Amino acid sequence: MPSAPWRRVLLALLAIGVSGCQDRAAQTGSDLPPLIVRTAPIQAGTLAQPDLTGTVVAQIQSALGFQVSGRIAARLVDRGQAVSAGTVLARLDPDELTARVNASEAQWQQISAQVRFAQQNYDRLKSLLARKLASQQDFDQASSMLKAAQAGEHAARAQLDQARLSLGYATLKAPFDGVVTAIRADRGDMVSSGQPVLTLAASGPRQVLVDVPAQRLDALPKTAEALPYGRTDTLTATYFSTEGAADPKTRTWAVRYQLADQANVRLGQTVTLHFPAQSVRKTVPIAAIQGEGQQGVVFVVRDGKVHRTPVTVIQLEADRAVIDTPLPVGTPVVAVGINRLHDGEAVRVQPGLGA
Repeated sequence: MPSAPWRRVLLALLAIGVSGCQDRAAQTGSDLPPLIVRTAPIQAGTLAQPDLTGTVVAQIQSALGFQVSGRIAARLVDRGQAVSAGTVLARLDPDELTARVNASEAQWQQISAQVRFAQQNYDRLKSLLARKLASQQDFDQASSMLKAAQAGEHAARAQLDQARLSLGYATLKAPFDGVVTAIRADRGDMVSSGQPVLTLAASGPRQVLVDVPAQRLDALPKTAEALPYGRTDTLTATYFSTEGAADPKTRTWAVRYQLADQANVRLGQTVTLHFPAQSVRKTVPIAAIQGEGQQGVVFVVRDGKVHRTPVTVIQLEADRAVIDTPLPVGTPVVAVGINRLHDGEAVRVQPGLGA
């Protein structure tokens, strides 16, 4: 049993605890002190676009190969060499293809002789049948043999034409003026029909090929200043096209900008694209956005309370987000601690930290 002094101490502590609980219970609803928040105004301004580095490529570039299989007998051009349309680039060994032509021609001549014999036999039996000196059965048989021989002759002729055409395919020619940018097969290599042997970049417009991250595609400027490596003067570059799918490894998109002036620009040369700052409608700190993706919310401070307001996030840049919203520029939104807030909750802006 506690002594009298200790009993008085315990009673005093219990009284303090009960009083504290009663005070906390009384602080409900509007009695709770407002949360202290930091705000930032919605701003209008510009966003800088980081430079992109790429390489000079031709607008038209083709991988060329033979239309028939064979062994390469000669390669007549080198990488970097300029060629004109019709220039012979490479040749296949013609011996096998020539042998095919000779065999096809011999077969066609043999079948042609059979056609001539069948025609003579048909004419003879036709004359005899008219004088009733041959049977209808013999004539019908001669007619069938003639038709079969003629069909065989047509097939042999088609085979001969194909063999001669294949012999012509043994020579690879440039389809247009351009520059050889790559050699993919050399003398002595066996190549199949359609296998790339070399790459030819067409003369004409030059472009800058750059890899662009997905988050920059929608806001990519249509014009840029192109600075070739090793030069101090810039060229005007205009957006041309974007590949339809991302690179499976880097998850970036190949984008082409066309150069207005290609003087002294070499294929494969490194070029830096510099973009002017873009005017944007409205921005807020990224920390002021609640949610993920394009649909988010901000907490607008008005009359001492926060109001949950939907916005559309257009782009993220550095520490700010470009948004689409009817809220006017200068509207204060909570910039720190938004995860603690509820719509309509009373707040107090910390002096000197917000506007």
